Amino acid sequence: MSHDVKPVQKEILDLLRKPLGELISYDQVEKHKIIELREATRKLITVGDTTTAKVISFNIVPEVSVVDGFEKRVVSSTSLSRLKSIIAALSELELVELSCTNQPGSISLEVIKILFRALMSHGPVLIKVIGEEDLIALPLIAYAPIDSVILYGQPSEGIVVVRVVNRIQEVAKHLMRRIGFNLEGV
Repeated sequence: MSHDVKPVQKEILDLLRKPLGELISYDQVEKHKIIELREATRKLITVGDTTTAKVISFNIVPEVSVVDGFEKRVVSSTSLSRLKSIIAALSELELVELSCTNQPGSISLEVIKILFRALMSHGPVLIKVIGEEDLIALPLIAYAPIDSVILYGQPSEGIVVVRVVNRIQEVAKHLMRRIGFNLEGV
């Protein structure tokens, strides 16, 4: 495995199986809740095909969306081209499309570079991950602007809402350092 790809240790994977924020069960995810989150945040970020499709179904465009084309290891019911066309139709700004590679159970330096680019963008960004996006919420929590909201799927349970505040960001940065990414000053 390349030095630019860091496998995530089992104890960290075990920690990440628990929600890093508030878990909203799928049947409780409602448009008004997502609108409230959107209005109270600097950046709304979604991770996962199901989560992204759900938010977009409410006519809400996240600033950053990360997808891999799969839901629970099965091809996603919402195609990437469909997501792109819906975002383009809803947004007044041009959609920026980025892609990167990420192996299962790891986080790559390529992913982190793409995330930084996306977080600095002024229009909606759709990141297509070739491989797996399951762990990408962690670097987003670590490096998104304070007061961002990150939504990611908790398989078979619901959507996790992470409000990026100093405390949770420090926890995420600590875990990123344990994985092997020391990006101080970011």
